Formats: sequence, structure tokens, C-alpha cells
Amino acid sequence: MLALWFILPRLFSQVAVSIGQEEIIIILEAHNAERRQVGSPELVWDEKLAEYARGWAMILAKDDTKIWHRPNNQYGENIAWFSGDDFEANRGVDLWNSEKDDYIYCRLTSGNFRNTGHYTQVIWQNTRKVGCGCVKSQSGAYNFVCNYDPAGNYTGEYPYKR
Repeated sequence: MLALWFILPRLFSQVAVSIGQEEIIIILEAHNAERRQVGSPELVWDEKLAEYARGWAMILAKDDTKIWHRPNNQYGENIAWFSGDDFEANRGVDLWNSEKDDYIYCRLTSGNFRNTGHYTQVIWQNTRKVGCGCVKSQSGAYNFVCNYDPAGNYTGEYPYKR
């Protein structure tokens, strides 16, 4: 029995971070502040997308070695990985928004997408809904995922119209 007591915490050491109403407001404002600056309509929270995002965050937390995007995803997706003692609801979105410094208004290409694709998904004009989930892994890393509907970041298109 002692062996199970030692092994079980390692198998179930991922902890879903509660994203309540206060955190939702913070996450939405971090997105919508950037969207207002470029004239994109404000996003609304979607619990179905949040559940979808939590599921992927759990998979990433279980792996606990790297992050990657969900294959064959029907939604837009941003992923952030960060550590710290406490979850800060705006931290992942702030990391994505910091890519704004590298973005020059233009059509999306495979060349400019790599450095600014998180930011352009945040501000993508046709996107209307967002839902996010976060899971803390055994190593203490927060795996923060947001999914967007409709998706953005289409090559050859502008993220918003001037």
C-alpha cells in the first residue's frame, strides 16, 4: 500500500485552475483592450470554448515537457506556458499582446506569423468568442490555453481592416 501512496500523487498531480467570473472579466479585458485599439469588436466569453481549452490544457500539463497546438482544431488557439506561485488571469494574454511590438500591419504570411501569430489571433476582427482554461502541472508550470471562434490567422488576410 505504501507504494501506491507514493505513485498516485505523481499520476494525478495536474490541477485545473479555477477560472471564475473575476478571472473571466480580467481575461476578456486583456483581449478587448487590444481589440478596441484596432477597431475589432469585443469578444464574449463562451463556456463551451473554455471547456474545450481546459481539456487541451490538461493534456499539456500531463505531458509536462512541451507545449503544442491541438491537431485538427476547428477553433483558433493560443497557448502560454508560465510559472509562478499564483495564477494571474491576464498573464498569458499579456504575453501574447507583447507580440504587438513586432507586428507591422500587413497581410498574414508564413514569415510574419511566427513572431506575431498570438497577437493577431487576439485582435482578429472576425473572431467573436473566446474561452480559456488553465491547468497547473506537476512541475508547477501553468498551461494556459484560449480557443477562439471563429478562428483567425488566415494566410493572405489582414487581421483587421483599417
